Amino acid sequence: MAELVEHPQLGVPLAAKAPIRGWLVVGGCCTSVLIGPALVSSTFSVFFAALLESVPWSRASIAFAYSLYVLTYGLSGPIVGRWCETFGPKKVFLGGAVLIATGGALLSMVQQVWQFCLLYGALGVTAGMTGVVPVTTLVSRWFVDNRGLALGVAFSGTTGAFFLSPLASSLVVHLGWRQAYLLLGVGAGLILFGTILATVQDAPMSKAVWSERPGDRSQPAPRQAKVGFASKEALWTQPFWLLAGSGLLFFCALSGVFAHVIPLALDKGLAKGLAALSLGVMIGMGTVGKVGMGYLADRYAAGKLLLWTFLLQAVAVLLVVWGEGTILFWTFVILFGIAQGGALTLAPLVLANLFGSSALGSLVGTYWLIATVGSLVGPPTAGALRDATGTYTLVLTLFAVALCGAALLVGLMRHERLAVS
Repeated sequence: MAELVEHPQLGVPLAAKAPIRGWLVVGGCCTSVLIGPALVSSTFSVFFAALLESVPWSRASIAFAYSLYVLTYGLSGPIVGRWCETFGPKKVFLGGAVLIATGGALLSMVQQVWQFCLLYGALGVTAGMTGVVPVTTLVSRWFVDNRGLALGVAFSGTTGAFFLSPLASSLVVHLGWRQAYLLLGVGAGLILFGTILATVQDAPMSKAVWSERPGDRSQPAPRQAKVGFASKEALWTQPFWLLAGSGLLFFCALSGVFAHVIPLALDKGLAKGLAALSLGVMIGMGTVGKVGMGYLADRYAAGKLLLWTFLLQAVAVLLVVWGEGTILFWTFVILFGIAQGGALTLAPLVLANLFGSSALGSLVGTYWLIATVGSLVGPPTAGALRDATGTYTLVLTLFAVALCGAALLVGLMRHERLAVS
């Protein structure tokens, strides 16, 4: 049966040099996020435009490829989680690097749109193998006291969108889309493979970086019989499903805002250049939120911080509903960006704190799968309501309600560590 304990039970601390090694692991994870999920998501629109000019494929069929990517990314979560637990995150990262290089090479040779869609669907699996599931699993094995900050830094690889999109655009202009796919895919795969070999090591499940404070190293870590819940045990608990439900509502609002923030900016009267900038600023502020909220989670309850990030996003959205003007719009962009980045870091951290590390890969993967359902619902629903009403007022109101619902679900959770006795 499960019981509540005030503090997480820890294993034997690593030697004094372990923190340095742990931060090397974080650097490798950050590179994986950059070259895996961030590469595909930030460059698709560049290749979308190039394909429309060079091949007789419809917009809908090309866009369907990205929908398949998002779907397989989510569906791969539980499987990738199981691979992490069976083979270790390092081998999963390396397999993802090989598939990225293979996918880039094959995309450069496609002749039919069904081939393009099939390959982009497969890239969703590579994103899963290089994204949130193995990163959370590995970082949680290495860190305890600084786990939040470490996860925040690892997830900050998404900032690669700032330079990957211009890089892809330049390659397309000078080399054509086929050679651009080949160079980006093979180059990214080789860089990631080498980086993982040099920096990542699967930490034993019984070890974690207890603390970097000398005073704490002198204190013996308590022993434990089990590192955490088995996957099936955790899936039968109320906190997991409350957190998963909050993730679904959060991703519904998040994906909807990301998909429509530029049209929303245009509706608010911003120039096209500034409207396009709004998405970049929102993503950039997300990095601030990931690192900042991760840092705070090492000092305050991660579950309570997650609740406040949802409420902050809801308030930011309502600013645009209730007010007009450029200042309010950019306030919304900044606040929403910081809060969504924080939430993306805090949710996996809450899972690790609640259930331990023994089945963390499977749990994060299942959470990611459920949350992905929300990301498939948000954008088309927002588009349909915008077309029906002529404004984004109802859309934004519903997003704020969804985020408040997510906060409510998290508020109903018990935030103490669940331990198996």
